[in-house]
Amino acid sequence: MPESIKSQKRKGATLDINDFIQHADVLECVSELKAQFTSENPLVVSDVLDKNGNQYVNLVQKGGGVLGVALVGYTYILELMGIRFLRLAGTSAGAINTALMTVIDKKENAKSLSILKAICELNFFNLVDGHPAARWIIKKFITHSDFTSRVKKWITWIILAAVFLIAGDFIFLGLEHKFQFLSLFTKLFFVLTGFYFLIISLIIFYLARLSKRLKNSGYGINPGNYFYDWIKNQLISNEVRTVTDLNTKASTLPELHLRVDNPEGTASLKGDVTFIASELVTQNKIQFPEMCFLFRTKDQIDTLQPAGFIRASMSIPVFFESYMIDNIPCTSDEIKKAWLDTMDEPDPPSAARFVDGGMLSNFPINIFYNAKVVSPRLPSFGIDLDDSKPDETEKNATAWSLLGYVGRMFNTIRFYYDKDFLLKNKVYEKGVGKIPLADYNWLNFFLSDQDKINMFIRGAKAATQFLKEFNWEAYKNNRTVMQMALNKEKDSESKK
Repeated sequence: MPESIKSQKRKGATLDINDFIQHADVLECVSELKAQFTSENPLVVSDVLDKNGNQYVNLVQKGGGVLGVALVGYTYILELMGIRFLRLAGTSAGAINTALMTVIDKKENAKSLSILKAICELNFFNLVDGHPAARWIIKKFITHSDFTSRVKKWITWIILAAVFLIAGDFIFLGLEHKFQFLSLFTKLFFVLTGFYFLIISLIIFYLARLSKRLKNSGYGINPGNYFYDWIKNQLISNEVRTVTDLNTKASTLPELHLRVDNPEGTASLKGDVTFIASELVTQNKIQFPEMCFLFRTKDQIDTLQPAGFIRASMSIPVFFESYMIDNIPCTSDEIKKAWLDTMDEPDPPSAARFVDGGMLSNFPINIFYNAKVVSPRLPSFGIDLDDSKPDETEKNATAWSLLGYVGRMFNTIRFYYDKDFLLKNKVYEKGVGKIPLADYNWLNFFLSDQDKINMFIRGAKAATQFLKEFNWEAYKNNRTVMQMALNKEKDSESKK
């Protein structure tokens, strides 16, 4: 094992790599796969291989806040079984793991141990770098898996306390005329009531000031500077300082060959990386680094910071400040043409404002679809962080709470784009593995070490189950049949 990823704890760290990969459950996953896939019955997931026998797939990773730790458990198992990644895409938390898998080492080498090392050394709560009051609220409420019920309880107790004090005021005030000794209790309750409402007023005043501060800071509780600096350092330590460096890392491939003949050969195979972000000024989905030409002229592309792409993708609305790209040369003919041709936007903005790509595409598996390829050479794998809560009344539209109603509206919008693609191209679902994480809160940046280990284990187990069930030949045949049917339908329409 390279010295850089030896399992040595840094000063103050409580986790090391062995806490994850030497866990009994993870070792059991490895044993199961080694027992099922032998030299007589090898694991086959792709027709694209390198000289070391590694098999190549495309990989998309879903967003999900801190649940992204589970993604590393999933990719660790894939890499352990000799699977490598040609094209990579991700949103939010998926963008973070995607970025690290892109820049660390060469494409033919495993990356998960290095990513684990970075996780062991990162205090997640440092990512919550906002006002101390915001950090306190997040730690007290959002760190709990069912924080909405906790908020409801606090609001209920606040209201009940107010009702109790006011009721006490009236009761003792009414009774003290008959029972003189109660006047002391009357005064006490009036003092407590006044003090209570003074505190409530101060809290409201403070929240109003925080609201103004929130507006001035781009409607984000946390600046996101700590994360930006952290991911930037991760990129730089892997020799990625510019957009050109990032594209070079993503596109540099080892020598590849095919397991079986395919008319497409290997010449057209490419490597790239995509991070999804939502741009609010023009209301568009942006794919970084592919669409950098919208924000800088070609000779100025490297003035953009690659770390900003990941920061833009994970800008959870309100939780983090928006990520901005300023000084867009919007009067340049080159920029005007780029916006008009790509976005049908004749008036480019001078500044762009980005929030979480998950608002528009949290699972961008459609990026890997190529209609020109009839018979695929490799599959598109996807890792789905499934944090949906089981609810017996969820399909009973009259039983939803207000939060449930609002949540459903939001999810309908943000999941539709990806869901629509999978509905029309069902074969891609065969390459998607789901990690069950319903009992974790995706905004809990105060994860315990055990939580991180448990998430990693769930990812490992989900990957193990997926590999045991995945059938490359069936996937390839279904994808071929699907594309032939689509091509036939397209030809029929063109002849009308």
